Amino acid sequence: MKEYKLNEGASVILDLIRGVSAQIVVIGHGISFFGIFTFLHEPNFPWMQNIAVLIFFLLSGFLISYSTVRKRSNDEHYGFRQYFIERFSRIYTAFIPSIIFVCMLDLISKNMNPASYAYGDAYDVKTFIGNLFMLQDYSIFSVLHNDFITSFGSARPFWTLAIEWWIYLSFGYFMLVTLKKDKSSISDLLILSFLSIVPAYNLITGRGNGLTAYWLFGSLVYIMSTLNILKDVKLHIKIMSALIFVFLAFARAYLRMQAYDPIFAFLLAVVLWLVIDIFKDKRFSTLAIKMIKYNASFSYTLYLVHYSILDFIKSHFDGLLNPYALFAIGFITVNVISISIGRYTEISLTKKVKMFLHKKFDDKQFAAST
Repeated sequence: MKEYKLNEGASVILDLIRGVSAQIVVIGHGISFFGIFTFLHEPNFPWMQNIAVLIFFLLSGFLISYSTVRKRSNDEHYGFRQYFIERFSRIYTAFIPSIIFVCMLDLISKNMNPASYAYGDAYDVKTFIGNLFMLQDYSIFSVLHNDFITSFGSARPFWTLAIEWWIYLSFGYFMLVTLKKDKSSISDLLILSFLSIVPAYNLITGRGNGLTAYWLFGSLVYIMSTLNILKDVKLHIKIMSALIFVFLAFARAYLRMQAYDPIFAFLLAVVLWLVIDIFKDKRFSTLAIKMIKYNASFSYTLYLVHYSILDFIKSHFDGLLNPYALFAIGFITVNVISISIGRYTEISLTKKVKMFLHKKFDDKQFAAST
């Protein structure tokens, strides 16, 4: 992979896509919970939240490939340890407060109306600890169906987080350990094999019907971007091409009635590639940049906690208000709580944890980065 630099226009558009996709997940689950806007989901069209999850994996594949190659090229000390610290800080600094929030909210829900709480089998210490170690829906457990660990409590979206975590580890180890050596040791290959269990299982199967492959499509978008093969293509041709591929993608989704579809994912990856190139020289107003980055700044937390909040509202207030009113209340509540938690954990706390871990375990890298 060649080094490639994202300019401000492309970076802002990626933040916009990430933030909007997170809100689409909330809207998709909201209309499902409250039974509204039925024309927007199956059997009329694939669930929009699944499309948004697919987009998350495409974005992740692109951005992790981008940051890993760039840091490896610019810092001779950058290796798997530094990579792990950054991924751990990003994932867990928001994840731990979110799973604690879900634990507390579910406890309140169970005490308010035990009969309406549908996640009793997933609300225990074993599942909580299993989720902390990203073992929810772990491939070996899924195959053997022995002591199966699912997403904790009402936090049903946690399953995607585990897949992404193991993709991060296997990709980072492959790029920063295996590829750096002329000949890999047995221990290196064993570690890589262990880290690759979940990604390999989810390459063509698993929940999401091949999410690892879709993540790799995002990595492919990065590779295509480094080649700069669109540099001589006129802007209006790029825009027209992007619109055509959007049409083809959603036509495919409509015909297949499936968001987790490899052809649909590939078509969206092409759209992402074109959009990044189209907006690379675009200048946004200061206000627009602030609004886009603000919305993206708590999107991870929004994704983690939204389902539990919507489920709580559905379980205890259904029938008391018009379903459209409940949807509006749920959407606002999810965003307010996510802002309250995520604006601190995803920005300030993540930086503090990353700095602490670099200082504690990686003095040379910490000195270079500061």
